[in-house]
Amino acid sequence: MQPIIVLVLYFLTGAVSGFSRRRKELPISFIRIPSEQDGKPKASECRFGGESYELEQTWHPDLGPPFGIMYCVHCECVPIHKKRRIVGRVRCKNIKTECPKPTCPDPVLLPGRCCKVCPGQDDNPDLTITVDLEREEQEKNGRHYAAVLTGPGVPRAATGRFYFRKKTLQYSFLFGEELGWPTSLTFLDNTNNILEEFALTKTALQNRTEKLCGAWARLPRRYRRTLRSEDMAVSLSTDLGTISGKVMKYYGLSSELFSGLLEGPSGAGTAIVSVSPGTGSIHVNILFKGIVKEGEQNIHFIIKFQMSHDGETRSVEEAVVLESVGPDLSTIEIRTVFDSPELGALGRGELTLWLAPTLNPSRILTAKLVPRLSCDIFDCVLQPAETPSGDANGIAFLYFTRAGGLQYNIKVETMDKVVDLNIDNGKKSKRLLTVIDGLMSTYANGWANGTAMLNAGQVDELFKENLYLNVATENDAQALRGRLVTHLAGPSESSGEAVMMKGQDSSISGVAWASLDDTCRLHYNIRLEGSELDTSSPSLELEDYPIQNLDNLKALPLFPSTKRHLQDCRGKKCSGHADNIHKLMMARLDSGDAAFLMTNAGQNEFVLKGQMLGISSPQACLPRYARNDLEIMPGYLRDLGEEIGDEDLAENMRQKCAYEGSFYEDGNRWEATHDKCKMCSCQRGKVDCEPIVCPPTNCSNPIIEEGECCATCNSPSVDGRGCNFGGDSLFHPAGSKWHPYIPPFGFSRCAVCTCKESSLAVDCYREECPPLTACLHSEAIRPNPLACCKVCPKREEKSNSVSKAHPVLTADPHKLNDMAMARTGLDILASGGCSWKGVYHENGVTWHPTVMPWGEMKCVTCGCKDGQTQCKKKHCPKLTCSLKIRDQDQCCPRCAANREEEERAQRTLLISNREQRKLKRLKRLRNIRNQERTSG
Repeated sequence: MQPIIVLVLYFLTGAVSGFSRRRKELPISFIRIPSEQDGKPKASECRFGGESYELEQTWHPDLGPPFGIMYCVHCECVPIHKKRRIVGRVRCKNIKTECPKPTCPDPVLLPGRCCKVCPGQDDNPDLTITVDLEREEQEKNGRHYAAVLTGPGVPRAATGRFYFRKKTLQYSFLFGEELGWPTSLTFLDNTNNILEEFALTKTALQNRTEKLCGAWARLPRRYRRTLRSEDMAVSLSTDLGTISGKVMKYYGLSSELFSGLLEGPSGAGTAIVSVSPGTGSIHVNILFKGIVKEGEQNIHFIIKFQMSHDGETRSVEEAVVLESVGPDLSTIEIRTVFDSPELGALGRGELTLWLAPTLNPSRILTAKLVPRLSCDIFDCVLQPAETPSGDANGIAFLYFTRAGGLQYNIKVETMDKVVDLNIDNGKKSKRLLTVIDGLMSTYANGWANGTAMLNAGQVDELFKENLYLNVATENDAQALRGRLVTHLAGPSESSGEAVMMKGQDSSISGVAWASLDDTCRLHYNIRLEGSELDTSSPSLELEDYPIQNLDNLKALPLFPSTKRHLQDCRGKKCSGHADNIHKLMMARLDSGDAAFLMTNAGQNEFVLKGQMLGISSPQACLPRYARNDLEIMPGYLRDLGEEIGDEDLAENMRQKCAYEGSFYEDGNRWEATHDKCKMCSCQRGKVDCEPIVCPPTNCSNPIIEEGECCATCNSPSVDGRGCNFGGDSLFHPAGSKWHPYIPPFGFSRCAVCTCKESSLAVDCYREECPPLTACLHSEAIRPNPLACCKVCPKREEKSNSVSKAHPVLTADPHKLNDMAMARTGLDILASGGCSWKGVYHENGVTWHPTVMPWGEMKCVTCGCKDGQTQCKKKHCPKLTCSLKIRDQDQCCPRCAANREEEERAQRTLLISNREQRKLKRLKRLRNIRNQERTSG
């Protein structure tokens, strides 16, 4: 019989919108609304079996012959929240299983009853069965979850709220200040297996609110089942230790308006507070652990709400009984009534909740009640209330801080003088009108930034989106006005700054959010306000701009403004993300030289633009070269190899050198501009500069011409004649001499080049060193560091017996007569060399030692100096990038330079994190076993 009933009920149920105050208990109401009045369901009705019922109305379904009225089935039109609307949904429940068992052997079923009774029994047990279908709906199909996090040996705790929607689990945490900011967040299953782990860094929004917010996107289907079955747990790693707790559904989360973190020396918990400001009714669901032991029963508690304001202290006390203590969180629900002072203190964050067992008041838990701890953002698009004008626009964005204050940021652009800023609920009746003023005191230069304190009724109106921001000018009391709309903070809001979208006509404008994460992904979320937007399909683009330096025409950027198409939007809202963004565009985003561009063609044509200020790019997402150098680089940035995925060009660019605003190829040389008389060269991406080496002169009175570095005997030609030497591409006047510069070896001191005056041809020759006859080759020295040939040292018994070297022209320029000869180990030791592990090293040389079985130690460098060997370990510089790689033949890691290296670094990091998680898990299991052994 029961399957037939369920099947019939399934085909007869329906749902529409509506709102009313619910009736908590039976008796059943049989009042029906005639369906002939309107063929379409009203906003305050549910449709069932062709009949209409009011919200929260109860009835027994009539299935007609042969079933008739089902007295054991209780149906109710339950109100649920759906997209800012109250929607009615029919819920039915079979209450026969809850009937009390009769005490007589032959009970009877009376007409119109569900439960059997003993003959002669007058009372109706049907009326004693309480059915709360709204509560069951929340606990079964709710999207809201909560957790209380504690840990052994950790003196503080944390509480979290979770909201699951569209495959995304959004989370927010409030934790004790002594814990410090957590370093990682981990989701676990019921066997402590790690499902997902997030590294936590403080974003700009979190820095302002002191709340930990985030989202787990694309939650796998298997983990969704784990969440719904309440088999998921969460843990936070802090400086004081790891705290964890189970993620579960609790009654009151869907209507939660205020929250509190309960802490004490013996336990922890959280408070879920719902408020009806019109009547002052308060519902509090308190979750806690630690202050009572598992298995205890009928424990009496004292719950106290206390406030102090202007020297006055008020309190509200309630006494409750906890029937039993289980292994999970204990729950206590209370309903009470607050007066206006308590409601005001509740909104301002000045109300304290106290919870303690009556027989053991020292095991107390306390909490400051503040607006709910979820990371809610309230933003608003300000538009002219009357006739749209192109010169008046504005936006506002607000959020609650940890202390309970509402931090507001209001931007106004208008030609008129602003005289007042306030928030109201739009009611025309003075009795119902609510106004939040005092915002004008912080207004300056088009911005109003400050913190406002609200009462409980205003907080309730704000979350229900019943409040409006109003801007008054000298000419208009409602010059700009907009509704405050709420949404949970996501990745795009982590920057903490909103972008104003505006155009030539202020009839359509909007507010945008954007941020860049550690993977260089751009998240964005845009909401427009105006007429006829539901049918529009605007195109969204990201546009950047070059540096404009009109003082230096040579420094004008050669890389123009670029656009990146993001998506084609539909309607008023547009959100998404973009990957593989150009690195120069990243640099311009970081500098605030970028904007959203939204264009709609067709009947409702408009163009909106919003400059993106306050978007910070991670260091790993920025190009390796300074933006100033990239802007004046001829050609596009793809020539610099910074295009993601262009590995060949990226490798080519790493060989180039940037110097004084110019780029040079590998092997190029040039005269230094930062220091006179130096020559620079590009050596595999590094700039090497050294002083110019001048050739010797053979005259008694050499002169140095103005602007020259080397002395000459005769003034070079002044008629502009000279030579361009192919080796260094530098101009040399006729008659001048120089040592050729050969990268990477530097100046060749044994070669001299001359620019002949007659033929303007370059003639180079090499000095031929004379043989050493008075000493061994190992004893020879250079008379000065710039000398080409070695000579024998002077001896006391000989007076200057070594002749000086004379330059001799050689016919064969490739013949090197001063090449080193093979030396024995004794020769090396005699000249100050060293012997290390059986290998001889010359004096002054360095090497990497070889240690078996590890091979060559790249991070250790040994040097020989005057017969002594010293070894030291290299200290690697600290890198600011997040993705690092280590080359096979290098000691220190470096930042990944292209897409392939970034992917390799991510794989290495993933493997390392996986190993660390395994070690942490083993350590956690080892600690659990040790605790079990200790407790056993």
